[in-house]
Amino acid sequence: MPKYGRFAVSFLSVVLIAAGAHAADLRDMKTPETIPSVFPAKARLRLLAVWATWCIPCVEEMPDLVAIDKTFGSELAIAGVSLDDMLPDMKRGKVVSFLDQKRITFPNVYYTGLPDALGDYLKFRGEIPVTILYDRNGKELWRHQGRLNKEKTVAAVRENLRRK
Repeated sequence: MPKYGRFAVSFLSVVLIAAGAHAADLRDMKTPETIPSVFPAKARLRLLAVWATWCIPCVEEMPDLVAIDKTFGSELAIAGVSLDDMLPDMKRGKVVSFLDQKRITFPNVYYTGLPDALGDYLKFRGEIPVTILYDRNGKELWRHQGRLNKEKTVAAVRENLRRK
């Protein structure tokens, strides 16, 4: 093997592994009742963000969700539910690209079911984003409709962690 051959192969392996470390975790789901399965059982609290790539406030709040995810570690699990499939020309690949580009590593659901079923399950009608905080048993603790405020969301999570 040429002098730089092993180095090139090793370097390429590291690059591919690093690229895979930020691969989007996007799970297809058609029924709302399966959404809680994306959360790890050990998390004390679960934060669910309903969003879409075509929703400007949703896109704007993604860096805040990533920061909140890093702030609380394993005590809080975050998951997103993408409603991109609701528009006829939207494709799953656009959501994967968005998640990869923004380096969003928390799991997301690509929801393909009936919009009314999701609305009934999550008890919301109207604008997105909507962000809902649950305990590990699925009891709703806090809700915010519209673009979240990072500081207020962190305060709500901290307050609920103190209670649990």
